[in-house]
Amino acid sequence: MAIEAVFFDGEYARDRAITLDVQGNDLVFSGQDVPQTRWSISGLHPVDPPSPGQPFRITHHSKPGARLVIRDEAFVHRLVAEHKHLKGGYSWTHLKQVAVWTAGGILAIAALGYVLVSFLPQRVAFVLPETWRDRVGGQVVDGLVGKAKRCNTPAGDSAKSAMIAALAEGNTDLPPLSMEVYDMDLVNAFAAPGGKIIFTKGILAKADGPDEIAGVLAHEIGHVAHRHPETQLVRLTGIQVLISVMSGTNGGDFTSNVAALAALLRYSRDAEREADTYARQTMDKANINPMGLRTFFEKMIKDEGGAAPAAKDSSALDTLGNVFSTHPGTEDRIKQITPLPDGRTPAQVLTPEQWKSLQSICG
Repeated sequence: MAIEAVFFDGEYARDRAITLDVQGNDLVFSGQDVPQTRWSISGLHPVDPPSPGQPFRITHHSKPGARLVIRDEAFVHRLVAEHKHLKGGYSWTHLKQVAVWTAGGILAIAALGYVLVSFLPQRVAFVLPETWRDRVGGQVVDGLVGKAKRCNTPAGDSAKSAMIAALAEGNTDLPPLSMEVYDMDLVNAFAAPGGKIIFTKGILAKADGPDEIAGVLAHEIGHVAHRHPETQLVRLTGIQVLISVMSGTNGGDFTSNVAALAALLRYSRDAEREADTYARQTMDKANINPMGLRTFFEKMIKDEGGAAPAAKDSSALDTLGNVFSTHPGTEDRIKQITPLPDGRTPAQVLTPEQWKSLQSICG
């Protein structure tokens, strides 16, 4: 049975008188300024729960800004009795919708997180301003080495330059870099943002010749060339953003957090393979014997079970152990290192005097 009701279309600030009826599973209404309209009853939602003596206001999912205002209580009672979801409150339909919306939100955040930590970091790393890379790289180095002294002697600095020059032979695209040595007994080397490559006194003492250190240096230059430190920093910053969004906190300061600084050096297997490949190609072009890197890898694997020597000053680097304890799949990667082809005489990386000067750069 048709009744009189009021329709508000949500677009113009005036109500319109209409005639409203139930036809099958639809509410059908029309009026002087309202063309005949069908709203499926399953798509109806109460604006307010039905209440005796009060007009019943409902809307439809197809036009959420519109309203039907029904004052005929008998019509409302019959409509609500036959369609329980119009009572308002929670229903299985609404709960399903909420579950879908919630799951969609979680998936959206997960997708955003995947993009932030997987695809964007390396792209962003290559467009970072050089001044930012240099400044943040300095902060990362300070956080990792703690109070350890940076080692400098004229002969030692000359030996460092000679080793970089040897690797640059035949490699015109070597990225800008600096090599520094710190007075730390820990056996370690790492690349920081801004092309800063750090060696400890302990790793120089562990090496049996300059070819081994040249191999490690080539590996770290690979990280610099692929912007792995910057990529990792952007990735950690992205995680910080997600933590901030989901927890309402600032997510922590990665340039001053010891665990986060240590995490900067925990590269993925793919990143380590990229650095290995770069090192092998660089040494091949420079005619440097790559077996030095292999020998050093094998030496570190053999010694890895022993206790790491204590550093003079506590730092974030102490949490990492030796240089290869954070490098995944080292044994598999060793197999990829092969000698120079027959007939090629390896170039001399450093003279015996230069090697001695480099090893004794910290005194």
